Amino acid sequence: PIARKMDSKGVQEEDAAQLKLGDEFKDTRCLWNAEVAIILETSLAKRVGSKNVPLMQHTLNYVNKFKNFANKMDVNAARMHATTEMKKGFIKEFEMAVMNNCGMISAEEAMHLIPTLNDKFKTREDELQEFLDILQQNNSG
Repeated sequence: PIARKMDSKGVQEEDAAQLKLGDEFKDTRCLWNAEVAIILETSLAKRVGSKNVPLMQHTLNYVNKFKNFANKMDVNAARMHATTEMKKGFIKEFEMAVMNNCGMISAEEAMHLIPTLNDKFKTREDELQEFLDILQQNNSG
């Protein structure tokens, strides 16, 4: 039996380490830093003079420090590769976003920092490494 953490009302608690993110995140796309940067750049171009521009610019500066892809073409190529892998059912959206946003380049690191990958790739670490290597090929950040 699987132990589940419950709050005082008997409702299951969220636990990102186990991919229990809550109903709000079910079937939700997790954005990569580079995708957030593209969205903010587009929004900033449309909102010149808006009172929200300083906050948006600050956020853009932050995600630009940590994004792994320099342009939309590289992001799209990497996302296409990631989507193909996610459709196979082994990697979930949240795991993909964590691997990308944290800049993980080795399967060992990914499996250590993302507990749910450990069980999935315990005997297939080379497959995860191959995936990360291909993702890195699109990395231009």
